[in-house]
Amino acid sequence: MKNSKPVNIILLVSFICILIAMIVQLFPLLEDVLENRKDESSIVSTVDALGWRGPPAIVGLSALQVIIPIIPAPAIGILSGLTYGVIYGSLINLGGIALGNLFVFFVMHRIDMFFAGRKKKNKEHHGLSKENLERIKRPEIVAFFFFMIPFISGAGPYLFAETNVKQWKYIIAVIAGSLPTTIIYVFLGERISKGSYTTAIVTAAVFIAAITFILIFKKKILNLVMDSANT
Repeated sequence: MKNSKPVNIILLVSFICILIAMIVQLFPLLEDVLENRKDESSIVSTVDALGWRGPPAIVGLSALQVIIPIIPAPAIGILSGLTYGVIYGSLINLGGIALGNLFVFFVMHRIDMFFAGRKKKNKEHHGLSKENLERIKRPEIVAFFFFMIPFISGAGPYLFAETNVKQWKYIIAVIAGSLPTTIIYVFLGERISKGSYTTAIVTAAVFIAAITFILIFKKKILNLVMDSANT
C-alpha cells in the first residue's frame, strides 16, 4: 500500500502522545506507590481519594508497567489487592496487563511495517529469537509459559510482538500466563490490608522459593516448552 507509511507515522505519533499523557497523568500515583511501599494506608488513601477514577488509574498503572518494564509489577499487583481485594483487584490488574500488551503489540507491528524491507539483526534472548519463534507451530504456548516467569516476562511484549503469532491468541496466552503471579501479588496485598502479615510472609516466602527454582532452570524449561510447541 502506497499510503501505509504515512498512516503508520500518524498512528505511531498518536500512540506516543497517548503514552506521554498516561505517564503525566499517572506519575503522581506511581511516585506515591514507589515512595510509600511500606505505608499501605497512605497508598490506599491516595487511591480512595480518586473516587471513581481509582480503578481506571490502577488499570493504567498495570498497563504502564507492561509498556515500561522497569516499573515493578509486584508493587502494582499488591496495590490492586490492597485497594480492591482479590477478585476485583485481579480483574483490574489483568485488564491493565492485557491493555499494555495490546499497546506494545500494535506499536511494534507498526514499527515493523514502517521498516519493512530493511534487514535487522535479531539478538538472542534467553535462547529465543524472532526467527526461532516464527518457526514454531504454536508460539502462543511459548508466550503462555514465558509470562508465567516473573523478572523475564517484562521482555515478553517486545519479543512476541515481532513474531507472526495471532493477536487474539497472544492476548489469551498473556492473560492465562500472568494469572498465577497476579493472583499471588493481589492476595499479598489483600492480606496486608487486613493485617494478616503472617499469611502474607509465608505466601511471599513460598512464592520466592518457587520463582528461584524456576529461574535456575529457566533455560531448560523454555527449551522443553519450545519443543512441545513444535509438536
